[in-house]
Amino acid sequence: ISHKFLTGQMLTLVEYLLLLYRALLPTPVWYRFFLNKEYGSLFSSLTTGLYLTFKLTSVVEKVQSFLSAVKALSRKDVHYGSYATAEQAVAAGDMCAICQEKMHVPVLLRCKHIFCEDCVSEWFERERTCPLCRALVKPADIRSFGDGSTSLFFQLF
Repeated sequence: ISHKFLTGQMLTLVEYLLLLYRALLPTPVWYRFFLNKEYGSLFSSLTTGLYLTFKLTSVVEKVQSFLSAVKALSRKDVHYGSYATAEQAVAAGDMCAICQEKMHVPVLLRCKHIFCEDCVSEWFERERTCPLCRALVKPADIRSFGDGSTSLFFQLF
């Protein structure tokens, strides 16, 4: 596994862990605020129940994302395909279509084309298509924050 790919997966794992932490951090403060009996015990109970319901769904989503990132790190699959076997690389000609050299750590994309891991990783920093057939290559399982994107849903609670 290339160093660049492993670093990206570790950073994604850290990102999901921090998103989970960010979701959990304000919970005790808001919980105490909503349990304030000044507005009446029925209102306090309703707002506390609603808050905990929304918070629980948010936290469950964050935990699932974190666990997906942990699974992706433990798998031998690449974010956008899988590592090709030696037989698959030889059958494809054992030459990378990007660098025009013998394949080093061949990666099999979902469209069945094979490239060097470093070459195709660099390609995917600019394009999200296969270099040969231009088929759209979507990342698997986990969302990548490598482009600086975050959720459009801002955290109110």
